[in-house]
Formats: sequence, structure tokens, C-alpha cells
Amino acid sequence: MKEQLKALLDLVQGAWLKRRWLVISLLLICPVGWGVVTLMPNQYTSEARVYADTRSILQPLLKGLAINTDPSQELSLIVKTLLSRTNLETIIRYSDAAATAKTSEEYEALITDLKNNIKIKSTGRENLFSISYVGSDPRYVKKIVQSALDVFVDSAVGQKRQDTSKAGQFIDDQIREYEIRLEESEADLAAFKQRYEGYTPGSEANYYAKIEQRKGILESTELEIKEKETQLFTAQERLDTEKAKAAKNQFGVETEFDSRLDLLEARLDDLLFRYTEKHPNVKETRRQIEDLRAQKQLSIANAASRGEILNSEQSQYLSVLIQQLRTEIASLQVRAQAQVAKILELENTVSNLPDVEAELTSLTRNYSITKEKYEELLSRREAALISQRVGAASDEITFRVIDPPQLPLKPSGPMRPLFLSAVLVVGLGAGMGASFLLSQISPVVTSAEQIYRETNIPVFGAVSITQNSGLRKKMKRKTMLFVLILLLIFCTFIGFVLLNIVPEWHATVLSGISQL
Repeated sequence: MKEQLKALLDLVQGAWLKRRWLVISLLLICPVGWGVVTLMPNQYTSEARVYADTRSILQPLLKGLAINTDPSQELSLIVKTLLSRTNLETIIRYSDAAATAKTSEEYEALITDLKNNIKIKSTGRENLFSISYVGSDPRYVKKIVQSALDVFVDSAVGQKRQDTSKAGQFIDDQIREYEIRLEESEADLAAFKQRYEGYTPGSEANYYAKIEQRKGILESTELEIKEKETQLFTAQERLDTEKAKAAKNQFGVETEFDSRLDLLEARLDDLLFRYTEKHPNVKETRRQIEDLRAQKQLSIANAASRGEILNSEQSQYLSVLIQQLRTEIASLQVRAQAQVAKILELENTVSNLPDVEAELTSLTRNYSITKEKYEELLSRREAALISQRVGAASDEITFRVIDPPQLPLKPSGPMRPLFLSAVLVVGLGAGMGASFLLSQISPVVTSAEQIYRETNIPVFGAVSITQNSGLRKKMKRKTMLFVLILLLIFCTFIGFVLLNIVPEWHATVLSGISQL
């Protein structure tokens, strides 16, 4: 440890021998640096404080009626966008700063300067902000801060009105679009109901009931047909029996009118199957039948007067009955066929009901959704209108200027004493570094022990400086000169500090230099 301390002392002594470089460094660096610091332009700072009140008495009153917004988020956005290019250009326009910019490059430099030097920050209290700007011209600084404050206050109102206007326009466009869609849905639903009239949701039970009713009518008709067919079969058997008896006992004779009557009666049956009693062909056929029957009765009467036939009233009754039964059976068969066709139609309708109901459900759902959105948009538009009227009547964010910007009377910077001290430290450091570096490049032995450490050669004695040699006086003069130079530099440093901290002295020096 002792040897290391001695080695350190040797290094210090070597650097001390090269102390003239410390003086040279101080004489070269310090005056130049202190002059530059002194000539630096003064910086003036203007500051304004503003309070943003986001509490409004209308908010709880209009809850659910107007569009709810968060003023705190809006205020945060305004703070973040204050230094946007658009706002900076507005600040330049408000402060007439554009007059100082002759070219586009100078204009861009002006915007960059404002963006870097305008500061907006919270002062620690909720919604209390400070806006400051640093510049070389106190009046210009005040104008910039005032313009920034105006933009900050106006941006809240302008942004609110712009957002409300855009929202209202968007809602109006959506309402017009949904009106068209709603009209189309209503037209599609009306056309569907006209096309499928009678098809209603949940009507399967009614159709099934109608089918069962028709089937019951069909079953009753078929049963009645069977009964009529049985009666016809019985009447036909009895007629055949009577005819057989009449032929066996010769109670009846055939006439020339029987075949013609059969033909006409068959024709009448055919006509009655297709037409009603009022049809001309039916009436004409009946008239012909009546004429032939009259002629037949006359022939039978003549034959009876001659004793050729017996009474055949029962046979005639059975023939009329058979003809009547045949007509009724044909009518019942037509009725049965109509019931079958109706049943098939109802069954086809029931099979199509699911598809019809699915289409109706889809149309109804689209109509309901469109109508719901349309009514919701109408409600939103009313809320937007109320919000717009509220925004015109009162602002959600109210600004109160606590401290308006003042014209700075004293410069706020630069910190010249600090910069002057920094120049002195740099000069000292550079000089000491140069002395140490040169002492290592061209080292000098300062003690016998150092010779021994470097050469390992024993030193038996040393020649001391005598008074008569004059070296001691020379070394003393050098030391005194070094100290005087240091004192001079330190006094110069004190003088520069006083010059820079006294505004009147500094202003006098700057004005004198400017006149030169």
C-alpha cells in the first residue's frame, strides 16, 4: 500500500512538472467558453394556468335522454392533440408568427420550435393544467402562450359540435337507408299474405279438422251410395220377377213404344247427369217421353179392351223406382268425387304449410329486425338532437383561466452561472489531462526511489539544490506565476458570473457588442 501511494505521488509530481499545459488549457478554453455563454441570448418563459371543470348539472338531469359522453376522456384527448400540426398552425395564425417566416423552410422550423418548446402538463391537481413557452422575445412568448390557451379552450367546444354534427348526419343517412329497407320488407310481407291468403301460422289443426270433416261427409256419401245400390238391386230383382210372371201368365204384352221409351229414358238419365231440369234438352226429352207414354197407354187401353193384357201398374212403379235410384246414385257419386278432390286439395295445403310458415317467419323476422333498428335510430336521432341543443346551451367542459399569461420581465434562462462553472471544469479537466498525458509521454524522474524502482540500480546519494545555484528561486518564481495565473483566471470567472447574474450589466455589454 505504501509503495502504491509513493507511485501515485510520483505521478502527481510528474504532472506538476507539466503544469504549464494546465495554464495553457485554461487560457485557451475558459475565455472563449465564457464569452460564448455570455453572448447566449436570454430566454423568457411565459406560463398560463387553466382549470377544466368537467362537472355539469345537466348530466344527471338528461340521463337516458341525451347521448352520454365522458368529459374526462374528451379532455384527455384535447390535451394530447393540442400540439398537433393543425393546432400549431392555428397558434401561428392567432399569434401572427407567420410574418417572421419568409420561406417554407422557416415555416417548418417555426412549427418545430413551437412543438418542442410549448409545454402543457398537469400541475398535480385534477384538471388543472399549465401551458408554458420559452423564447427569446418576451412579447412573442406571451402571444404564443395566449394563442395556445385560446386553442386549448376552443378545441373542446369545436370538437363537441363537430362530433355532434357528424353523428347527426350519420344517423340521418342510416334512417333513410332503413326506411327503404322497411318499405321493401312491408311490401314483401303484404305480397306474401296476398299470395298465401288463408295460410296462417298454427292453422294445421284447422286444416286437419276440415280434412276429417270432409272424410266424414265422403264416408256418409259412400254409405248412402251403397244403400241406393242395394235398393236398386232389390227393385231390379222384383221387376225381373214381375216380368217373368207376366210372361208366364201372359198378363202383359210388349208394345211398339217400349224400345223408344227405353232409349229416351236412357238419354234423359244421361242429360240429368250433366244438366239440370231447366235445360232445354232435358225438357224436350221429358216431353217426348210423356208423348210416348201417352201413346203407350192408349195402345195398352186398346189391347185391354180386346182382353190382350192384364194390369201392369206394379211393373211400371218398379221401373220408375229403378230409374230414380240410378239418378240418385249418379248424383251421389259426383258428390263423392267432389269430396275426394277437396280432401286432396286440403292435404296438399297441409303438406305445404311448413314451407309457407318458414317463409313467413323469415319475412316477419326481417321486418321485425328492420323495424326495431329503424325505431332505435329514430330514438338515437332524438337523443342526438337533444345533445346538440344541450351543447349549444351549455358546455360539458367549462374552462376557467386561473393565471393568464404575463409578459416576462426577467429572463428565465439560460443558467449562465452553471454554464460558466461547466466551462471552468472543462478547462481544468482538459489541462490536467494534458499535463498527465505529457508527463507519461516524456517522463521525468523526481526522486531517488523512483530511479531505483525503474532501473533496479541502487542509489547511494543525491545532489540537493543549493542556494547559490539559483534553481530554487527559479522554481519559486514559476510557482508564484502559476498561482497568479490561476488567481487571475478565478477572478475572471467571478467577473463573468457577476456580469451574467446582474441583468443591467449583461444588457449593457450585449448592447455595446451589438453596436460594434
